[in-house]
Amino acid sequence: MAAQNSPNHTRGLTLIELLVTLTLIVVITLLAAPSFNDVLHKNRPEVALKQIKRQISLSRGYAITHDKYISFCGLVHNKCHKDLWHESLTSFVDTNKNHVLDADEEVLYVINRINIQDELSYPRHAITFKPDGSLKGLANGTFVYCAFDLKGKPTGLEMSINNAGRARMRDTKKCKERI
Repeated sequence: MAAQNSPNHTRGLTLIELLVTLTLIVVITLLAAPSFNDVLHKNRPEVALKQIKRQISLSRGYAITHDKYISFCGLVHNKCHKDLWHESLTSFVDTNKNHVLDADEEVLYVINRINIQDELSYPRHAITFKPDGSLKGLANGTFVYCAFDLKGKPTGLEMSINNAGRARMRDTKKCKERI
């Protein structure tokens, strides 16, 4: 006759089984970690530029639907600055079209700065949409995002903004390796 489990005797894992399982999890995690870092490194430019593209589209749409001028840039002391594209970026109603966030102007959207190891550049100090959705100014512009892995090897992506305010992404070779 087989012994029955008594209410005081429950079946569970032994200490040895638990240690073997935890050891396997640690080994698998350690093997996967370098690959995961590479995936994150390669995806950072795309994720950041898609976020910028989304904010540009929202800003353009707001300019059209509300019949207003909208500026998008990195701000220092509430003024757009050409070299701050890697910092947090702000879209705001720019009533007087001076690329300055004045006290009576509304902030629409803000996105956080990019990864501190990476670089983002754009050749102008601001992107400003007119009420018809077109860009103020005559020239196209291109964002260049360079992400660097732990060894200084770059992965680059660029996004061009045309005069109609539409964006297109593609790979770039403009990123230089860090030594």
